[in-house]
Amino acid sequence: MARHPTPPQRASLRRLPPVRRNGTPLLDHLAETLSLSRRAAKALLDERVVLVNGRRVWMARHLLQIRDIVEVPHAPPAKTAPAKQPLHVLLDDPHFVVADKPPRLLSTGADSLETRLRQQLNLPDLRAVHRLDRDTSGCLLLAKTETARQDLIAQFADNQVRKIYHALVAGHLPETEMEVRAKINQQSALSHFRQVSAQPRPPRCAHVIASIDTGRTHQIRIHLQRVGCPILGDRQYFSASSAAFPDVPRQMLHAASLRFPHPRTGQAVAVASPLPRDFRDWMRNLRLK
Repeated sequence: MARHPTPPQRASLRRLPPVRRNGTPLLDHLAETLSLSRRAAKALLDERVVLVNGRRVWMARHLLQIRDIVEVPHAPPAKTAPAKQPLHVLLDDPHFVVADKPPRLLSTGADSLETRLRQQLNLPDLRAVHRLDRDTSGCLLLAKTETARQDLIAQFADNQVRKIYHALVAGHLPETEMEVRAKINQQSALSHFRQVSAQPRPPRCAHVIASIDTGRTHQIRIHLQRVGCPILGDRQYFSASSAAFPDVPRQMLHAASLRFPHPRTGQAVAVASPLPRDFRDWMRNLRLK
């Protein structure tokens, strides 16, 4: 059987008052009982530390019943926030940078990889060429000049960029190697999947390598859900099989490599990002290779 990390110890949990009426959204209950803004309550859910009847629940729209027991960790004592670790740069070229994005960090926007890397490298004009979801880790390409950025954006649009991803999924692929051709938001989308290893004992899961010929938003996540294999920890594209893995702390999707022509010389550029520790830990927990 797969081994799952255990929830927080009961002594470290605070039980909240029960809801006053059935069907109260979990987000509303957290905001009301903890005197939090809705954004702060959502952040608490995103940390996956909220328990309902002893099980982790992170869906804001989860409807509570009067009999449900909701628990959250006791607030830790105030302390100085630790210094942010420098971001790892996989490749630093005069025209672009490929960074190794950690999970739980936005690609762009306030306090994102883009803004932090600008400060770290003292490159105020640095801009992301594409994006990875907040929970997705791995290779992220950023341009140092607007000319390089436009050239690289054109490569993405022309499908000249080769992207390889690793994912941990619930269930097994219908075929060991397969392609999925299904529209996303009325646009054509093509994904290729290969099952590297699988856990045959319940709860069944698998390690999958994915590549995409198109770059639609959430393409890999949507296509894997459509074949009955949602990515573990995906809070948006999930199915009944996802319920067997409630303790997975984030979306288990990693952008492992990028290949593209250099925007100036045309020579092939290849960059790889190793699987992060949490991904490898869950592979070991689930007995996947």
